[in-house]
Parts: sequence; C-alpha cells; structure tokens
Amino acid sequence: MKKRILKLALVVVALFATERVMAWGGFGHTVIAYAAEQFLTPEAKQKCHHYLRSTLAFQASWMDQYRSIEGYTECDKWHSTNIDANYKVVKGLPSTGAYHIERIRKEMLNGGYKTMSDSLVKVNLQYLIHMIGDHHCPVHVRWSKKEHPEFFYSLKKSGKKLGYHKFWDGSIASWRKGWTADRYFEEMIKLPKSAIKKVQKGDGYTWTQETADVSRKCFRLTPKDTDISELSREEREAIHVVVDRQAQRAAYRLAGVLNEIFKE
Repeated sequence: MKKRILKLALVVVALFATERVMAWGGFGHTVIAYAAEQFLTPEAKQKCHHYLRSTLAFQASWMDQYRSIEGYTECDKWHSTNIDANYKVVKGLPSTGAYHIERIRKEMLNGGYKTMSDSLVKVNLQYLIHMIGDHHCPVHVRWSKKEHPEFFYSLKKSGKKLGYHKFWDGSIASWRKGWTADRYFEEMIKLPKSAIKKVQKGDGYTWTQETADVSRKCFRLTPKDTDISELSREEREAIHVVVDRQAQRAAYRLAGVLNEIFKE
C-alpha cells in the first residue's frame, strides 16, 4: 500500500510541475483515471496495460498535450460538446467529444478492437480516458453565447478578474485541499454495487446531458463577480461536493466502458 501511494504521489507531483494551471486537466484527470483502473476487471486491466504500456493515470492528460500536434489537431474540439437553446445535448456532431466517445466505444465493442492495429487501440484508449473525464467537468459543455449569454461572465480572486472557466477547470480550489488521488479513490469505493450499476448506465450523450444540468447548478454556486477568495466554508463544501460527484461518476463510467470493451 505504501509503495502504491508513493508511486502515485510522484505521478501527481510531476503533473503539477507541468500543468499547474490545469487542475482538472492534470490532477482531476489523474484522480479519475487512477480510480477507474482500480475498478477494472483483471482482464481489462491486463489488456489496457498491454496496449498503453503504462497505467491509465499516466495517459490521463495525453489528449491535452497532443491537441496542437500535427496529426492530432482535429481532436482539439473533442474536449467538449454543444448544448442547444433548450439546454439539451446536440447529438451527431463530429466536432464534439460525446460523438467520438460513442463512435470509439461502438467500434471497439464485441471484439472490434481485435481488428484494429495496436497503435489504433492505444490512441482510442487515450481518447476515451481523457474525453470521459472531460465530459464530467462542468465547463466542458459548450454553451452558445448567442443563446445563453447569461452563462458568460467572470469571477474574482482577491479582487482581480478570474475567468469562470479557469476556476472550474483550472483552479485547484475546486478540489479538496490535501487530498491525493489515492484518497479520492478510497472515498469512491464506498458506493454500493447496485448504485455503481445505475451510475454506469447510459452513454456519452446522456452523461454529457447530466453534466450540462450540473453546469447550470455551478453557475448558481458561483454567480457573476463572486470572489472565490471570500467563499465561506459552506460555499466551498458545496463546490467540492459537485467535483467529488463528477469525478466519482467519471471514474466508474470509464471503468465500465473499458470492462465492456475488453470482456471478449
């Protein structure tokens, strides 16, 4: 147990050193991928390690790192999904992440991954690990400024302007201070099996719709001009509860997708 915690701590330190301004993109994705790996079946874990040549956590931020690299720029838009004027997920758009979560999932199911090259299986896994995490982040639903102008505003930090997106996707304040990825996992395992099965139901679109609904709650938790440095303990706890829940669901769902893919 001590060796596992030490190894994980080193991974987290390395991620903070390179991605300090991307809390969800670094620490958050590590939390989700690390927890998901603990929920994998032995067969799914063995196959993931075979194709990835690493742990899920090590690959968690790969998509952020490669989004501007030639050959991968197309996936730059896959980190989020459009929401329409009626607050509903827009389905069938190839420029959205939910579309590609479902495309990759379907292509790999029922032994489909066996018809792919190892390199294609690897990149598909890298996409799923990151996109499922991203689509549980409250600001990774793509609101239209024309149709939802009420969602476009800034917050403050010690009196200085702070972007709303930067707080929810780039501020460590939204995660529990002092908690390691291992601690988050230990809290996640408390969910009963019946609840896990319920959480894992659905697909990339329904999970994104759920996140869109959560996103609207987040705007109420941090309204325009909120100074996050002045939040009360109760207000911070309300934010942590949202992040805890989203990370937990992302981890169980990522594990569920990978277990489903590699059951054959």
